[in-house]
Amino acid sequence: MRPRVLDRYIAGEILGPSLIALVVFSFLFLVNLIFQLANLVIQEGLGPGAAGRMFLYSLPVLLSYTLPVGLLAGTIIAFGRLSADSEAVALRAAGLPVRSLLRAPLALGAALALALALSNFWLVPAARAGQERLQEQATRMANLMRMVKPGVFYDRVPGVLFYVEAMEPEKDRYEKVLIYQRPSPEKDMITVARWARLVEGADPGSLQFLLGPGQSAVFNRAEPEKVQLSSFDQQALTVVPARSAAAAKRADLSSMGPGELLQRMDAAGRDAPGLLEHAALRYEIHRRLSTALAGLLFALIGVPLGLANARGGRGAGFSLSLGVVLFYWILASTLGDLALKGRLGPAPAAWLPDLAVLAAGLYFLRRRWDRPAERRVWAWPALLRWPRAGAASPGPALERASQPAHAEGWLSVVDRYLLGHAARFFFLIAGALLVLDWIVELRALAEFLTGRSQWILFGKYLAGQSVGFFLLLLPLTLLMTTLVVLGILEKGNEVTALKAGGVSLYRISFTFLALAAAVGAAAWVAGESVAPAANRAAQRHRADLKHFVSKFLNVNYDVWLFAPGRAALYHYEHYDPKRGVFEGFSRYGLSPAGDVLTDRFYADQARFSAEKSLSFTAGWIWAAGTRFRRQPSGQMAVPVGKEYFVIPAYLEGQTLSSPELARLIEDLKAKGLPVHRQRMDYYRKSADAATPLALLLVGLPFAFSVG
Repeated sequence: MRPRVLDRYIAGEILGPSLIALVVFSFLFLVNLIFQLANLVIQEGLGPGAAGRMFLYSLPVLLSYTLPVGLLAGTIIAFGRLSADSEAVALRAAGLPVRSLLRAPLALGAALALALALSNFWLVPAARAGQERLQEQATRMANLMRMVKPGVFYDRVPGVLFYVEAMEPEKDRYEKVLIYQRPSPEKDMITVARWARLVEGADPGSLQFLLGPGQSAVFNRAEPEKVQLSSFDQQALTVVPARSAAAAKRADLSSMGPGELLQRMDAAGRDAPGLLEHAALRYEIHRRLSTALAGLLFALIGVPLGLANARGGRGAGFSLSLGVVLFYWILASTLGDLALKGRLGPAPAAWLPDLAVLAAGLYFLRRRWDRPAERRVWAWPALLRWPRAGAASPGPALERASQPAHAEGWLSVVDRYLLGHAARFFFLIAGALLVLDWIVELRALAEFLTGRSQWILFGKYLAGQSVGFFLLLLPLTLLMTTLVVLGILEKGNEVTALKAGGVSLYRISFTFLALAAAVGAAAWVAGESVAPAANRAAQRHRADLKHFVSKFLNVNYDVWLFAPGRAALYHYEHYDPKRGVFEGFSRYGLSPAGDVLTDRFYADQARFSAEKSLSFTAGWIWAAGTRFRRQPSGQMAVPVGKEYFVIPAYLEGQTLSSPELARLIEDLKAKGLPVHRQRMDYYRKSADAATPLALLLVGLPFAFSVG
């Protein structure tokens, strides 16, 4: 049966705004995706070709989120226009039933639901599996050659440490090489060589080196006097990266096809772990179906929300769709966590969010059609209409603003009028983003909030974290504010009135550009003074709440560093800052050529007793060609003080000012530790101050047309 004229007309009205909304929401996701890909290229060594494939693999996952949101926003905007222009009223007055308006959005929603179901069961799992394969390549041979830098320890391969003094690109090899690995939990193996070259290995999960003249030493922790020392002129060394517990587990559920999901359900045991896995697999199948059906339900609820949004415009349509999706996402995520923990059945956890949206859609539809056509049952909150008050009749404020701009102190009438509008929307948008961030943080840390003291820590964490988050999103918030304010002024013909009063678009733009410059300067000052302390406090509170210290917060575990001048190599397994004790402390002596291990000192515990003196307990000394000697306790002289051995507590740029970052970079370089992350943070601090102005220079030409 061919679509009717009305159905084609409504479908056309929906598809245009839906495409715009899809582009807008996809762009927001793509910004984060591009940053993730840049991190894989810069820090993980992923090649440009692999990064391009990773981007393509990410598109099905991205579209599975943004397509339903785009259809929802398009439906709200389309029916809002039909209601604002009284076309919906005219259709109802002509005797057309309610279902005549629902046919087109429900047909589009059904088509989208079918496409999402096919994507969720076949396309998305294949894309996620491809992503996992590409991420594994980041530590393989082709990328390792690009990632290992001279004079810097490289520990991105799990369980392995690399260090090279120099590189010879013409010979495609490293010079003065050190490789540390742990073949078993009770053994340490350290290999030094004058040169090394990566070669193809038989096992794709391992790395193989061809080493020049050098030496290998294997130390037994249980029997340290039994040292296996071997010298070689040339040797092939295979390095097998350690697999973490997470990597050794089964593949992620989201990367499994339907056949694999059913097979694993049949293979799941009947004991407690097997039942939990069986429930997780059942939930995954229900989740894929329910999220596909969400496209249809979003189209249903979009009709009454759009008819009630007669005067809200596109901005309100986007906001309404975000509100609905946020509600759906929070409910689905919470119930999904309960299902994976075995506290809720898989089917109810997957389908309750859909039932909630369906019930809300039917309720709004019933209320909408039970009321007279000329009355609006539900309107967009007055808060968003407040800045537009008097748009139809400008009133005294606009009459004054439409006069030619003239100075009244620092600000003219036009400046005060525009800045007043900007301030209202700026704090509204910033507040909404902060609330959204708090919800995300609450979801991430909910399992740790078990008592009053934990809630207090969580509140302190949010207070400090919000400072950095606000500064991070400040440029985007200002851009969104400018787009909304100028769009509203343009839609209400206020920009036309200002131009008729002699105020040019350049003069209007100058106000916002000056605001961007001021915001950038204020953000730089806050980033150098207030934000570092707030971020440090937030990270401390988060660590206390989770009882976990991340590597980038405090590098106190498994630290390697050189003495000044590379005269000796030091390593400790853990540093306890409260007691000032180094646990598992070692000193390795190397020959000047870097191809011979001359000696090793080890102590279970060591602490500084003087400026350059360590007192230790349960120690021993091994030297090549001499007798092994135990030392229950004693003193050992070191060339540097305690501050050299203890890695700074905070290594992230957001927790330090520019002078502190500069000092940290020089300190880390001297120890042989990587500094590219800190160097990037150092330059980014200055660049961030110019970001608001740069974004507005790009966005202002579009701001006058969004109305």
